[in-house]
Amino acid sequence: MEATHKLGGENYVLWGGREGYETLLNTDLRQEREQLGRFMQMVVEHKHKIGFQGTLLIEPKPQEPTKHQYDYDAATVYGFLNTVWSGKRD
Repeated sequence: MEATHKLGGENYVLWGGREGYETLLNTDLRQEREQLGRFMQMVVEHKHKIGFQGTLLIEPKPQEPTKHQYDYDAATVYGFLNTVWSGKRD
């Protein structure tokens, strides 16, 4: 994000190619959701800390490479962000 900021970029893309799970057998859904939510909050905090004014983007990746992705499509991302941020907006 720092390089994007220094180069005058207008947005920063988060590609979560490994966020998700393959099976529910070894997945604590609450922990996974809370950790990813906290990561997203940290990204927003860092954006403000360095003064980056650009837009943060999340690139959907349906089942790539895991069975379930938190960024499966735009509706899933929207629902996830509303759940972990309780309606807060940046």
